[in-house]
Amino acid sequence: MVKHKILPIPHADVDEVLGLADTLYGYKCKTKISFLADELQMDIDDLGEVVEMAKLLGIVSTRKGVINLTLFGEALSVGNIDNKKKILRGKMLEVEPFKTTITLLKKSEGKIERDEMIDSISKKFLVEDRAMFLKLMIGWGNYTESFEYDSDDETFVLAPNLI
Repeated sequence: MVKHKILPIPHADVDEVLGLADTLYGYKCKTKISFLADELQMDIDDLGEVVEMAKLLGIVSTRKGVINLTLFGEALSVGNIDNKKKILRGKMLEVEPFKTTITLLKKSEGKIERDEMIDSISKKFLVEDRAMFLKLMIGWGNYTESFEYDSDDETFVLAPNLI
């Protein structure tokens, strides 16, 4: 029997996480989560996914209903787009499941089939919605220029800067 961990990655895309960081920076890096949900006109559950992703990446911390932008998050907020990509690319090497994906790509000479990658990830983590997981991986990989997805071949390809 295969033992699964809960996949430690919420379903939040890059734009949502960067938007959260920029918004928090505008609120002097700290505010109540409930206030933020009202200001952004977001359902608290939807905002929760974005907050969890930002926490996973070390961009924010939370305590007792208050969200704080970390120093890493501040650096991300004030950087230009190239700096943001570079900063997040470094995080991709540390945070699951991106770390495992990049490791798999390096071991397979920079290219791996979609299903093989998801199956390999599924051996370590529970992937409940493959389509949503795929969309998430493609979005973060493309933005950070860590890896790309070739929809014609249905393969992930490691970025030349990580080979």
